[in-house]
Amino acid sequence: MRLVAFSEELPGAPVTNSELAASFGLHEQWLDQMTGNRSRHFCRLDAAPGAPRSAGDLATAAGAKALSAAGVAAEELEFLILTTASPDHLMPATVNLVADRLGVDGVPTLQITSGCAGALQGLFVARALLAGGLRRGLVIGADTCLKLWPSKRDLKQMKPAEMVNFALFGDGAGAAVVEAGANGPGLFVEHLFLRTVGRGRKPAQIVRWFGADGAQPSEPMGEEDYKAIERHVPEMAAAILAELVSATGWPLAEVDYVLTPQLNGVMTEKIRAGLGVRPEQAVSCVAETGNNGNALPFIQMRRLADRIETGFGDGARVFVATVESSKWIMSGMALRYAQEIRHAA
Repeated sequence: MRLVAFSEELPGAPVTNSELAASFGLHEQWLDQMTGNRSRHFCRLDAAPGAPRSAGDLATAAGAKALSAAGVAAEELEFLILTTASPDHLMPATVNLVADRLGVDGVPTLQITSGCAGALQGLFVARALLAGGLRRGLVIGADTCLKLWPSKRDLKQMKPAEMVNFALFGDGAGAAVVEAGANGPGLFVEHLFLRTVGRGRKPAQIVRWFGADGAQPSEPMGEEDYKAIERHVPEMAAAILAELVSATGWPLAEVDYVLTPQLNGVMTEKIRAGLGVRPEQAVSCVAETGNNGNALPFIQMRRLADRIETGFGDGARVFVATVESSKWIMSGMALRYAQEIRHAA
């Protein structure tokens, strides 16, 4: 499988820590030190006409950009996959709404409910479909926090555990056009694995589907076990890279780019240093975009494309590592660059 074009979609202007602090009654310095995120983007219900207001809107925009970058018409797709933790509805599936808006019809459409490992889950399924005889598809990751924003009570009355989610997370979408075979321009997948390792372990993140205003006082909209995340994500990231090194024979020090797990700016930097990934190897964007879940690895890959074009040429080697702490999923991918890679701004 080759990844031949990427895109990203971030709604509206970036929301700075100063602006977020004013909304929540927090201190800007506290946000800087706690998260390491400088900005993030959010959909808005009062956005201008045509601006994205939902995960489906974001996914549609990202999908259209990726198709344009690849020079592929919607009619040429043979499948469409959407990964998201924030679908527009329980039914109809958001992927089918996106397909309709993009002009995709008569092909398999699949929606995966997922978190931080969602992008690689989507690519894992795409690889299987391509191995089964299909030739070209589109994989999209999209998420929004919009439904979790409270509408009936003052933001400044929220508990700190609820506030932190809006400091860490952001909205966005990313996409990749994928094709069968090893010949042609793009990033060829040398190795891709995905597995759950959460048996007997409590979830470290829970987000309830009903959003903030549907929660009962005894049942918050979301819960996170930060100590478990801080403990297990770095060790799982190390295991992912070790497996990629073993599978490819590429020493980590000789890999050109490494896409590390994107949790927040502070923890991502700690993980990078702990893994022994040099700053110039790392491709990270969470401090700028916030943690936009299923979109984030696609956005990393979109920005990777820029760096490859201005740096290493044919044969550049890439490792990708993602960890989902909601129920402990680890996934990794090794990529090899060939010729020109196409992408959208």
